[in-house]
Amino acid sequence: MKKQINKHRKKMIYKIDDMMFLDSRNIMIARSSKKLDDKMLESFKILIEVEHVYRLKLSSTMKIHSKFVSNLLQLNSKNSLKEQRNESFDSIVMNDEDE
Repeated sequence: MKKQINKHRKKMIYKIDDMMFLDSRNIMIARSSKKLDDKMLESFKILIEVEHVYRLKLSSTMKIHSKFVSNLLQLNSKNSLKEQRNESFDSIVMNDEDE
């Protein structure tokens, strides 16, 4: 049974204190249209990890449980790898004018 349940789950491993975006798929939000709602909720910090279930530090206004499976989480881009970050460059000078 466990094999069938885990068949379609992502095997993502996140670390404690990572900042994660939470998928708003199963969360009821007071908006007039689900189509216009955000796909991912704000960034939350991981507190505990137990067998690919993560407990997040939610804001006090959210009245929902705080444990989520890894397929509902997405790593915040601020935590990207060092090699993936774009370095800031000075302005490009073309024909003696700044671009």
